[in-house]
Amino acid sequence: MSILHAPVRILGCGSPLMGDDGIGIRIIEALKKTDLEGLEGLDIADAGVCGLDLLNLLDGARKVIIVDAVLTGSRTGSVHRIEGKDLLEGTEPHTLVSVHDLTITDVLRIGEQIQSLPEVVVIGIEIGEVATEISTDINPEVLEAVDEAIRLIREEFSHTL
Repeated sequence: MSILHAPVRILGCGSPLMGDDGIGIRIIEALKKTDLEGLEGLDIADAGVCGLDLLNLLDGARKVIIVDAVLTGSRTGSVHRIEGKDLLEGTEPHTLVSVHDLTITDVLRIGEQIQSLPEVVVIGIEIGEVATEISTDINPEVLEAVDEAIRLIREEFSHTL
């Protein structure tokens, strides 16, 4: 199915060269290797460090699940489910900070001004700190979040059917 026509899309964000920031990409890679039974119609894409390009990836979807590294002050490796509408309304109880130039909140706020947005859910994995040197290594505590994140993705998908 084309990325521009999937009713439900999952986007893994992050840089695989910046340590823990690559967790979103690792999760979608792991998801692709799992049994995808029951996930027919789910489009899975590597969105990289997309910034405003994320808006193009939202087009044509009914629901978008974004998987990304976050800094919230929680325990490293903890998994957060965050409603996009809460980010837009500023009612999310955590201070959600992306490790990218623009936060997901910034992109969604720009997007709501210029296009119709799908339902957005963010699965954020707490990384604890931003990498300052190039590395492909991910902290074992962060990697432990992969199974929980995949479980939440499956749950989100099942609620959309």
